This record gives sequence, structure tokens and C-alpha cells, in this order.
Amino acid sequence: MEALEYLMSAYFHQDWILDGGESSDTVRAFLAAEKSQLVIDCAQEIDDLLGEKLAEGEIERRLTSWGAQYRAGDTDADYRSWLIEIRDQIRASASS
Repeated sequence: MEALEYLMSAYFHQDWILDGGESSDTVRAFLAAEKSQLVIDCAQEIDDLLGEKLAEGEIERRLTSWGAQYRAGDTDADYRSWLIEIRDQIRASASS
């Protein structure tokens, strides 16, 4: 999951809020700066991650291990919702 890991470490790092302010702003920066194949791969990797059968807390643990400092909430459902928002934003950008 190189593309998703890259998004988490390079864009949702410890100072992400200073760079973007909102999660959607950070994703817009990613879309503007990165090659289209990386962006497409990232959306697919989100689908792949969401399709895995994971124990509660595993999504947050993985994202954190990849360098993400964004806190989506207290449950995997919160992180799933956040990842779906990112995926949908990526796909909407790709189709426009």
C-alpha cells in the first residue's frame, strides 16, 4: 500500500493541520502535487484496506504506523468514514 502510506506520511504528518487546515484541503494538495497514477493507486489501496477483515483498532494502528497524525475518531467506523471521504474526493477529482 505504498500510495496510501505515502499520503499518510507525506501529507497527514504531525504538522498537517498547519499545511492545510482541513482534511479535504490536505487531500486537495495531494491531488495537485502528485502524479495521476499515484493518486489512482491511492484510491484503490483505500478500497483494498477497507475490504480487509481487520480487528477493531487496526485501521488506526496501520495509519499511525505509516506516519498519519490525523485523528478521525474513536472507532474503526470513524476511520473508515474518513478514508471513504478521501477516496471519494480522489475519484471525484479524477472524473472532472
